[in-house]
Amino acid sequence: MTLVSLIGSALTSPLILALAIGALSVSLLMGIFSRTAYFNPAGKHCYIGGGSEGLGLALACQLADRGAHVSIVSRSQVKLDKALAELESHRQTPSQKFASYSCDLTSPASSAATLHAACLPFGSQAPDYIFACAGGCVPGIFTDMTAEQHWQCMEWNFKTALCTVHEGVRRMKEGKVRGKVVLTASVMALMGFAGYSSYSPSKYAIRGLADSLRNELQLYGISVHLFLPATIFSPGFENEQKLKPDICKKIEGPDEGMTPEQVAAHMIRGLERNDYNITYEPVGHMLRNSRGITPRNNILKDTFWGIAGTIAMPIWRMLSADGEVRKEGKRLAALK
Repeated sequence: MTLVSLIGSALTSPLILALAIGALSVSLLMGIFSRTAYFNPAGKHCYIGGGSEGLGLALACQLADRGAHVSIVSRSQVKLDKALAELESHRQTPSQKFASYSCDLTSPASSAATLHAACLPFGSQAPDYIFACAGGCVPGIFTDMTAEQHWQCMEWNFKTALCTVHEGVRRMKEGKVRGKVVLTASVMALMGFAGYSSYSPSKYAIRGLADSLRNELQLYGISVHLFLPATIFSPGFENEQKLKPDICKKIEGPDEGMTPEQVAAHMIRGLERNDYNITYEPVGHMLRNSRGITPRNNILKDTFWGIAGTIAMPIWRMLSADGEVRKEGKRLAALK
């Protein structure tokens, strides 16, 4: 069934409309009352790109608290040494394996080699969970920044995310590891405004990668999650504030950010709920359920199509996009 025909049927057929509402209601009730734990890192190998400070390090420590084996990756060996010492203070059992690897995550070759090295202590098996947390923000006015600076931000954020997960996903596929891939973007992957012309596009790109992989990696039983944090009081935040244009600060208003530890805890809770888009505060919740702050063409027509899409798109996703991928996954599994 095509998307257009599905929308038409949903709008004209009371039966399909009732089924859609019923399916959404059941899904909501299951989400409210389900006690299934979708994420338990105990005894699992967690590989974290950008794990030497900020969100990545806070996540590493909380995973260690839950009994995980943790590999952290970053460019700076000095920061990694300090981070590994902190990670050791969260050890729960003598059998837990902690390791750090210095790597330029903008280099595909270096990233692949580092992933291979991190797998060796586990019999060369792929990590169970891969987290892409590396990145940074250099805000500024579009015309005040060079094109090279804009592209550099794309490399810091999108390319590091791509290189962190690419080889890991290949190893998961080869080893039939039904794990998780978690890509960290930002609420700025859901909107953009003055001062973030270099940053938002790189986060939108990560969101596009996550959306595509969420569907495609069902072929191999790998689940994908997109984390969309708001302001994090990380080591780079102070420098970001110094560079941020006044107009950007005025639009943002008073900053109500969180510590890396608080944000990491929200990520883990989202994974435990099996959320795809993980948000944890009102702005994030509103943005992921809307068109952000972009203007509407026609408020009445757009509201109508918004309601139609809310009904039709989940059905089309289940029947066509996800349905076809899952059928192909079963076919591939049968061949082996």
